[in-house]
Amino acid sequence: MAVTIRDVAREAGTTISTVSKAMNNSHTISGEMTAHVKAVAERMGYRPNARAQTFARRACREVAFLTRLPRDIAFTNPHMFEILVGTEAALVAKGYAIKLHGCDEDTVCALVKDLIGGKLADGLLLHVSVVTRELAVLLMRLEAPHIVIGKPNFNNSLCWIDNNNKLAGELAAGHLYDTGHRTIAFIGGREEDRISQDRLEGVKMLWKEHRHTLDAAHILQGESTVESGVEMTRMLMASDNRPSAIICANNALAFGCLRALQISGIDVPAELSLMTFDDYPLAQLTAPPLTTVSIDVYEMGVSAGKLLVNKIKKPEIQVQTFTTMPRLIMRESTVKSRT
Repeated sequence: MAVTIRDVAREAGTTISTVSKAMNNSHTISGEMTAHVKAVAERMGYRPNARAQTFARRACREVAFLTRLPRDIAFTNPHMFEILVGTEAALVAKGYAIKLHGCDEDTVCALVKDLIGGKLADGLLLHVSVVTRELAVLLMRLEAPHIVIGKPNFNNSLCWIDNNNKLAGELAAGHLYDTGHRTIAFIGGREEDRISQDRLEGVKMLWKEHRHTLDAAHILQGESTVESGVEMTRMLMASDNRPSAIICANNALAFGCLRALQISGIDVPAELSLMTFDDYPLAQLTAPPLTTVSIDVYEMGVSAGKLLVNKIKKPEIQVQTFTTMPRLIMRESTVKSRT
């Protein structure tokens, strides 16, 4: 008569559940227990049923991508889809499918419980916009394989990857400094917009490195919209101390800024230089085309997919890192300062 899992459990002095976990290399039991159970199983000639193992693991070879999906997401956050495409490419190469789920801070925990508790996904990719402290605690409790895309704005033990937006800010300010600008302005998103704040911090760091201080009156923050970019630029141009260059935290603000300057008859770049971040979707299409600090968000998605597969296979891996280096793309919207 064939040796059963019950026989192994009895001989090893443990439970059927522990034997199952040991044979499936679960990280929820100690290495010593795993080795002990496997040694007993080997001695008794126990051979797990392959179909039963697959059913027990319930590995569905599918990953869930959780993010906000409002109706206008393609315009307000076009980079999310580039990240998604990169992620899908990496996962398909490893034999995984990806399923997109829309949620927000209020619904994400219930969705995660359904996906992980029901074994409907082997791992989770989470856009930072839906990550909360409550979710962080839940992910740790469920021991759910996950990667957060973007660095959460609170102390945590989550696995995340992000772009180095402070370095991007330094590159932008460095370019303007090298072209002779000494009075610059920054138009950004709200204070809770971490990407904008990190880019501003990078600008300040570079300016401080050169023993300069960014004038507080030249830092304007608001909604990350074209309309807000127009309004903040008008406020900036109405001041007595106009800057010779403006850095905008994103494409939407830069487009609004450029529109306001053109309406006011201010020539870019002859009278004022303008630059932004992210090459897509508007930086290449404006007149003049905008100098930008670009980040390869597709490659960021590829990295996220690869890291998640590693996390699924080796749950003990901890990932908190920056990925993809920003690069400067010089176009016609910046010239050497004449002041």
